[in-house]
Amino acid sequence: MERGTYVAASDGVQKLLELEVINNNLANANSAGFKRQFVQTEERAFDQTLASMMNLKDPYAKPDHDRTPEVKVKGTHTDFSPGPIATTGNPLDVALRHPHDFFVISAPQGVYYTRAGNFTLNTEGELVTPDGAQVQGDGGAISAVGAGVHLAEDGSVIGNGTALGRLQVVRFEDPSVLERLEGTRFRLKAGATAGTQVDPNLVTRSLEMPNVSVVTSMVEMVAASRGFELYTKTARTIDELNQVAIQQVGRAIR
Repeated sequence: MERGTYVAASDGVQKLLELEVINNNLANANSAGFKRQFVQTEERAFDQTLASMMNLKDPYAKPDHDRTPEVKVKGTHTDFSPGPIATTGNPLDVALRHPHDFFVISAPQGVYYTRAGNFTLNTEGELVTPDGAQVQGDGGAISAVGAGVHLAEDGSVIGNGTALGRLQVVRFEDPSVLERLEGTRFRLKAGATAGTQVDPNLVTRSLEMPNVSVVTSMVEMVAASRGFELYTKTARTIDELNQVAIQQVGRAIR
């Protein structure tokens, strides 16, 4: 591959991934407990590129790409910084005060962690997430049958004036041990150390909103879009120059 195209293509792939991530952030700009994602990149040296690996078989590979930087996508990461807390007035809405705390929920696929505290009651009177996953308490699922059910600052589930259970809250001092699933849910990475169960410290009748800035995300989207457009223009220009060069060389040979 021609040197300029090689560099431009690596940047184009990065910009496409950035656009995908930014679009997902914007799509969840109103999702309680959502954590924004971002793409981390670095400049890759020649000895880390495909051209270098080809060098043993192709003696022309290295001269074509030597000293040519390339953008390498290191991965998509999660920003675990806390979002703003908004008052909703809903007695089953709660927000976590500590930035490294997570609620524990159980679904058929396994145990998950979330910062989204927009809970509700199912037909059996169990405390669940909007899609029906059970919210876990100190002793498992929480049955909250009674009048005036609400959540207290210490995580207690109150009904008929008495405590019916308490929310289970787990703290991860290093949230990077969690891997993102869909939406606002996370699970423990393979081999990672489990979090520590802590006493809940909640803001009642409130929700933690996403840590996504719509304005910042729009600026990032425009920058990524322009970067990808620049890549396509660069690749097209290089291709046109190569065609001219081929034609000129052909004429010289004749």
